[in-house]
Amino acid sequence: MTQTISDVIEQATDALQLVINNMKEVRAYDLGLDSRAGHRLYVDNKHIIVDARQDRTLQYYGGFEYIKDSESRLEFGGYVIYKDDSRVTECLAQIDFSEGVPQ
Repeated sequence: MTQTISDVIEQATDALQLVINNMKEVRAYDLGLDSRAGHRLYVDNKHIIVDARQDRTLQYYGGFEYIKDSESRLEFGGYVIYKDDSRVTECLAQIDFSEGVPQ
C-alpha cells in the first residue's frame, strides 16, 4: 500500500498530539508571563507549545511576536511550537521539571 502525503501528515499530527499529551500543561503566569498570554500552554525542557488559535495572544501579551526565525517557531498540526530562543529559555526557567517531564 502506498502512502499519500495526507497519510504522512495525519500520522505526524497524531504523533505530535501523543507527545503533547505527555507534556506539562501550564498557564502563562507559570512561565512568568502576563496571565492574558495564555491559559493552556504545553512545555518540556526545550519547547513551549500553544494551540495555533491562541498564538496571537501569546505573541501580544507574552512577547513572542519577535520570534520569527523558522528555527525557533514552527506551525504544525494546529499548534505553534517555540524552541531555541532566549525568550523560550527565560520562560522555561520558571518551571520545575523535577517531576520527570519528557524532553
